[in-house]
Amino acid sequence: MVDDKSTKNLTKISKLNLTDFRNHSYSSITTDKDFILLTGSNGSGKTNVLEAISMFSASKGLRGSNLVDQSNTKGSGGWSIFMEVHSELGNLKLGTGINKPDLINGKARQCRVDGTSYKSPKIFTNYLGIIWLTPQMDGLFTGQKSDRRKFFDKLINLIEKEHSENVKTYERLIMQRNKVLARLDILEDKWLDNLERQIAQLATQIFISRDLAASKINKIMEEEVRSNIFPSAKIVMREEIGNINLHSNMEEIEENFKNLLYELRKKDKITFRANVGPHRTDFTLLYKKNNMFAENCSTGEQKNLLISLILAEARVFQNNNNNFPILLLDEITAHMDNKRLANLFDQITDIGSQAWLTGTSPEFFSYISDKTDIFEISDGKLI
Repeated sequence: MVDDKSTKNLTKISKLNLTDFRNHSYSSITTDKDFILLTGSNGSGKTNVLEAISMFSASKGLRGSNLVDQSNTKGSGGWSIFMEVHSELGNLKLGTGINKPDLINGKARQCRVDGTSYKSPKIFTNYLGIIWLTPQMDGLFTGQKSDRRKFFDKLINLIEKEHSENVKTYERLIMQRNKVLARLDILEDKWLDNLERQIAQLATQIFISRDLAASKINKIMEEEVRSNIFPSAKIVMREEIGNINLHSNMEEIEENFKNLLYELRKKDKITFRANVGPHRTDFTLLYKKNNMFAENCSTGEQKNLLISLILAEARVFQNNNNNFPILLLDEITAHMDNKRLANLFDQITDIGSQAWLTGTSPEFFSYISDKTDIFEISDGKLI
């Protein structure tokens, strides 16, 4: 059962300001609603608002863009985003952005919480969780394996807070190992031994974090959530780790993986890559009703499976934290009939999350009109 919302921190964005971000010279949105709908023609700047909100996650946002690409071409050179987050515990003022000199010099963006500066956007995850779904994800299960892995790792990081840092450090060490192998003639080296020991430690933590998070999400998707008509699914991880048993204890996994790296030094040197490890893992969803993997399902079924996953992720986040995640749903009505769309809105209401939506017409959202603020956008301006 989902926890009683009365015991939770109902986190909502009450104000959002964009300055010189993408095609928005200056846009300000104030709301106290559960649903915020951004309407307008394609290219008007609706998704840019969602991207602005996503910059308060630990990642580079829903597009994964470079900072310079987010700057308004007609602006001063930098950009900034400000939001007020209203919760049962009070109000927070969050800000992020970068000025022109820092942008030119390749520096990181600034991150602030109630006026205090921090080095990393990871600080924002202490106050809110953000989950998004965009049309670009519709081809997730038939696209590149690396894109699926990044997508699932972002979801896992909302549950296992150190996961993204472990993945980042692991990938850096894997690259170091590739370079060391390339320059060595004799593949016996104490530095390499130490490097592989560190890699094995991180790999084990990544394996365990993925398994724990996937188990929590799968459990929610297996349970009968009230009135949920989205398909029951299961996360399936396809590992490339030889004969290592991931259900053994942590010390055994770490030792076996370290030994596997040692055994594969020659092959990895020839191919200039590590041929096993969590960086090779693939993810998919099993559609239980048809006993079919997502990549073999129809486009509409894949969209419904993704929504089922996002809803389960939101419920797991709710159960693990003292607040509710913010949902960003870009052009969510595509491949959705009215019955399923209404059920999605019911599920979001049941979870308790605030949802920011985009669409070309308000008529698709009439089911939630009484609890929705609607903002029309044209050429980066609210009209």
